[in-house]
Amino acid sequence: MSNQLTASQTYRINQINSASPLDLVLMAYDATLVGCAQCDLGRTTRGLSVLRSALDFSYDAEIATGLFRLYQYCADLARNGEYDQAARLLRELRDAWAQVKARYEAGPSARGLSAAQPVSQPAPVAVSPRLMSASA
Repeated sequence: MSNQLTASQTYRINQINSASPLDLVLMAYDATLVGCAQCDLGRTTRGLSVLRSALDFSYDAEIATGLFRLYQYCADLARNGEYDQAARLLRELRDAWAQVKARYEAGPSARGLSAAQPVSQPAPVAVSPRLMSASA
């Protein structure tokens, strides 16, 4: 096996390295959903592990704990072969994050702010910057 990366591997690495935290969250969900679609327990649990390890309990422990429990439940569903049910839950969560991203990219008016109000970078609720290193 060659030590050289294929063009698609290089593209994917560059995509991950240049992604925003919200994009990384979406990528982690996408990878997990692919695992569910393929009924691949290893891929599904690896994706869920990335999502769990990205939780930041110091930011909002209640939300992080809720997400952690949902990820654990999805892992249990996958272990029991109930990939469709796990995928349904994960798709809903992914869609919620996609809505957060869309609102942020739409600008202040979409977030209910006036143009005069300062806008800071979004802080994904209970998601740590560790996601970047965990998904690479």
